[in-house]
Amino acid sequence: MDFKKELLESWDLNHRVTVYLLEHIESDWLPAKQQGAGRSIGEQFIHINNIRSYWIGKVGEKVDVKIDKKYRKDKKRIREALSLSGSKMRGTLQGIFDKEKISGYKPHPVAFFSQMIAHEAHHRGQIMMTITRNDLPISKSVNFGLWNWNTK
Repeated sequence: MDFKKELLESWDLNHRVTVYLLEHIESDWLPAKQQGAGRSIGEQFIHINNIRSYWIGKVGEKVDVKIDKKYRKDKKRIREALSLSGSKMRGTLQGIFDKEKISGYKPHPVAFFSQMIAHEAHHRGQIMMTITRNDLPISKSVNFGLWNWNTK
């Protein structure tokens, strides 16, 4: 088995699931918050992107792919930013897996990879909770789709 290849494919799946969720959200839902507090749906996606950017710059290529919060209602701009940061993160992961070491993060590359996936899953869950708490009419198939990685 080629574990490095499988880890990179898993990153790609994770990224596609994040974009899948964004694609199934109506643009007018992006400002919604949980009980009027915390990050809006759009801000959650921007946060995912900006954390990717932070870690790419810290452990990989010194590049900034952040997106400003002023785009929190711009689904197209968020999608473009996620596409770029997803690709840059893949390159970062490829580099650290090839070297089998990581600088600027402990304990090791697989833990870093796991933290990136867990972080995004956490925020996808928060987005789904915001949708539910605001009674936004998302299809149940979207919720199931977030967990059906074999079709992504």
